[in-house]
Amino acid sequence: MARTLKISPVNRVEGDLEVRVDIEEGKVTEAWASGVMFRGFEALLKGRDSMDGIVLTPRICGICCSAHSTAAANALRFLNGSTMPANAYFGRNIVFGTETVMSHLTHFYALFAPDLTNEAYAFHTLHDELVKRFTPFQGTSYQKVLKERKRFLEIIGLFAGKWPNHLSFQPGGMTCTLGQSEIIRAQGVLADFQGYIEETILGTSIERWLDEIDSLEKLEEWAGQKNKNPRDLALFIQVAQDIGLYSMGKGPEKFLSFGAYEMPDQTFWLPSGFYDGRQILAFDQDKITEDSKNSWFIGSEKPQHPFDGTTKPEMDKPDAYSWIKAPRYDNQAVEVGPLARQIINQEPLVIDLFNKLGAHVFTRTIARWHEAMKTLKELKHWLDAINIKKPFYKVTKPVDSGSGAGLVEAARGCLGHWLVVENNKIKKYQVITPTTWNASPRDGHNTPGAMESALAGLSVNDEKNPVEISHVIRSFDPCLVCSVHTIRNGKKSTSFTLRTY
Repeated sequence: MARTLKISPVNRVEGDLEVRVDIEEGKVTEAWASGVMFRGFEALLKGRDSMDGIVLTPRICGICCSAHSTAAANALRFLNGSTMPANAYFGRNIVFGTETVMSHLTHFYALFAPDLTNEAYAFHTLHDELVKRFTPFQGTSYQKVLKERKRFLEIIGLFAGKWPNHLSFQPGGMTCTLGQSEIIRAQGVLADFQGYIEETILGTSIERWLDEIDSLEKLEEWAGQKNKNPRDLALFIQVAQDIGLYSMGKGPEKFLSFGAYEMPDQTFWLPSGFYDGRQILAFDQDKITEDSKNSWFIGSEKPQHPFDGTTKPEMDKPDAYSWIKAPRYDNQAVEVGPLARQIINQEPLVIDLFNKLGAHVFTRTIARWHEAMKTLKELKHWLDAINIKKPFYKVTKPVDSGSGAGLVEAARGCLGHWLVVENNKIKKYQVITPTTWNASPRDGHNTPGAMESALAGLSVNDEKNPVEISHVIRSFDPCLVCSVHTIRNGKKSTSFTLRTY
């Protein structure tokens, strides 16, 4: 007989997530992921000046504000037909890349790794070491990353003025003033942070990691090298297989990337694409739709493209269970995020892990770390590419009416802003965030979202301590503050207090 287990809220995720699962004979048979915090910005933006999106949307999330800033600025850039100097592309990528690396580290140490200290793993010979390093606020590695994270964010301060919620990203580039001293300081911060990564997390150089570790066998060999003090990532790898992370949380194994880190020639450092389970296909944004069948929104009979979408609440809607809509690509549920980006990029290590293990908790975690290493290396190249004698910004005249889409890759995956303007006022603004993709409810065809799919079939050893469910959820690094909506009905409005980070 199936038992229903509800976790509400799931702790150590950003925002309020509720997960409900049916468990029969120790296995999850079905799962439902619900965004239960009433929040959002689409209705708030309606009727405002077209430039207000740059001011307001970065406040959707205190962790990935630069991603929202980039998406908002790009939507206006394509609306206005603006162009940017080469320096603006490099500067944006430096800010964006710093934010993404910081997010990946924060996720592992503050959100994911504390579950490794769970009493369920007391049997493991390395459990005491896991507790010593990863216990929240007390662990040696936990404390160290908080200090290093703060220092690393100085790069964003140099390029954007402050973090979070800077206003330096504009349709025509970056409104920053940089000299050689700022570049040198940023290079110094980057070098110090790379030293921390190599000493505490890798135990080897980033170059060696990227050049030599390209398969599961080489990864395990590197992590299993005999030493009395394995670095943090090696410690995780030594434990991961023993506690089941190699085979836990298989997603739909279809992946989407909008393309990450736009370059002056309008190509992307990490390419866009769609992996359909067999091959990588070209990305076509016209294939994006949102389905409101199981969401607390009034929706059309058919899924809608974001340019046609609406955000009209229906709080008593029968059978609905989430304030998240169900985005689909070519009518299919997809996974987005670091794993998706590295598969689309055909990164050898990640491809080997995916081919041998599938899209499980371990593969997602290593893909996130691997992307952080690649990005740190590329940050140095972008810093070297900046020419301080040339401009970062080009003034362009805004148009009164039209539409534009800003599609970027936030730390957690595909982020899109769709903007429609009439008479310089916002007529419509729609946002689809990474967690909207990953934690979406079922669509009109009853197809579960990526997280719901990954939970189905999961073995749970102790219903009173379902740490396996926690591992799967956190492997997606969900951010609910980005994904749910708020409304304004006539003269009455719903009020709430925003959570800050």
